[in-house]
Amino acid sequence: MTHMSRYALYFTPSPTTSWHAAGSHWLGRDAFSDRSCAQPAIPGISSELLQRLTADARRYGFHATLKAPFRLIEDASEQQLLEQLAAFCASQRPIVLHTPHVAQHRDFLALQIDDKGGEVSALAAQCVSQFDCLRAPLSERELARRRRDALTPRQEVLLQRWGYPYTEEQFRFHMTLSGALHDIDPETGVRLQRAAADHFALPAAHEPLVIDALSILREAAPGAPFVVWQRCGFMQTDADLLSNSQRHYA
Repeated sequence: MTHMSRYALYFTPSPTTSWHAAGSHWLGRDAFSDRSCAQPAIPGISSELLQRLTADARRYGFHATLKAPFRLIEDASEQQLLEQLAAFCASQRPIVLHTPHVAQHRDFLALQIDDKGGEVSALAAQCVSQFDCLRAPLSERELARRRRDALTPRQEVLLQRWGYPYTEEQFRFHMTLSGALHDIDPETGVRLQRAAADHFALPAAHEPLVIDALSILREAAPGAPFVVWQRCGFMQTDADLLSNSQRHYA
């Protein structure tokens, strides 16, 4: 570990699932192996444009943010982070994500869900608070980068408290599928969204999307790709919950 590394607590579908395959191919990179993947061919959108539109998301891999990237405090170790992850996951149960669908989130495309009962939001809030003891404060440069998004007063408070403005009631589960789309024409945006919806319809028809583990991804140096460093499964598996979902997709 070096002081340059950052760590993020994400949901990443298991690499054995069709969700992982679909997400990796859409973005053009597998965050587990850190290898490139062939992206889908989209009528009316060149491969070069698709690469550009997914470049920012590709660096982070197919994921949903639960605790945003952070550096470790000076006296914390990677082993402490791993131990805390294991202890946390031992008390969690799987959550089936309802009605995953592609939609615009702020100014980019994302796979979103219906968070019935707020289970996912509650999990995210736990991740944010329980791992914060290991988070180093943001630098002035990092704060300035976050503030480029024109934060609301409430988001500024959350940024100061947790190092990330989209937490607590501002949290919305999403798995990012593109960068900002404000510089493309509306027709191209419609084509991209339709292609993404078609692309993720196949895993949605055959397999539930389930948070059954948490992953720590590591950025070795500023600007480096985030790579899955450790994926820890939930110990309190809910067999009835998972079997019912599997039957629904059978």
